[in-house]
Amino acid sequence: MAFGRIAMGWAAVAAWFVVWDVVERRFAGSAGRKGGRLRWLAGEALLLALLAALWFGSLGAGSAWLVFVLLGALMEWPVQTPAAAVRIVRLVIAGLLLTRTLAP
Repeated sequence: MAFGRIAMGWAAVAAWFVVWDVVERRFAGSAGRKGGRLRWLAGEALLLALLAALWFGSLGAGSAWLVFVLLGALMEWPVQTPAAAVRIVRLVIAGLLLTRTLAP
């Protein structure tokens, strides 16, 4: 898989995570520092893009959405609040962006 496609996938997911974070902060009414948060979101997007590249490069593209649902559920386990379910949706949408960018 070409490095350029992985970088494009990373950029798309990082942008999605930043947009999500801005909207979430507006609804929650919290400001806070953005510098450290942006690095955190970029790192999360990079790890997710590398996982997706591994998935699409070795195991195939079938049922990719299920991989991201399971990954999101694992990250939020135990899912006890509606906010955790919404964060799973955030990760599934990021996975769909990576599917469009990285899948053959």
